[in-house]
Amino acid sequence: MKLLLLSTTCLLLLCAGFAQDISNAKSTNASATEDQSRIPAGVEIALKKYISAYEGRSIQDLLAVWPDLQNQKKEFGKIKQHLNDGNISNEHVSLHPLETQILKDDAIVLCERAEQFAKTETSDVGGDLMMNRSPAQSPPASQTTKTVKNKDKVWVKLHKNNDDWVIESVSAKQLSF
Repeated sequence: MKLLLLSTTCLLLLCAGFAQDISNAKSTNASATEDQSRIPAGVEIALKKYISAYEGRSIQDLLAVWPDLQNQKKEFGKIKQHLNDGNISNEHVSLHPLETQILKDDAIVLCERAEQFAKTETSDVGGDLMMNRSPAQSPPASQTTKTVKNKDKVWVKLHKNNDDWVIESVSAKQLSF
């Protein structure tokens, strides 16, 4: 009987500890949700405009939300080439804010960025076997479409310009004020 009482007591203590762990986990998740809800509406709108510009493949819309991008030559060239690539279609981008820091009219948002698009590649059949054939005898080029998926974390630095937030930079490296 004592063994049964001791076992029951231990089991109750174990369950109480487990319930406390679950309660702590729920409050931690609630804090994370509260942190995300602290993102100013204007910052959220700017992030949505960034996504919309990518999915719409519009460099002009991207420049509207990220005006200084044109002065960031390397980044601008890379993005412009990607958006103007006719072999890329079905672009989908998402930004999931993980952490937000705000200092007066500046914000830095750590986001998980996911990108997916279809890329069509053309390969010519050729080589030594094709040298003695006329163009009429050449087989057509073959096309394959592959799905490209990228997932990374980026820091998005924003600045409040009058009532609107604009992006100053997007970087895979941690940014600070």
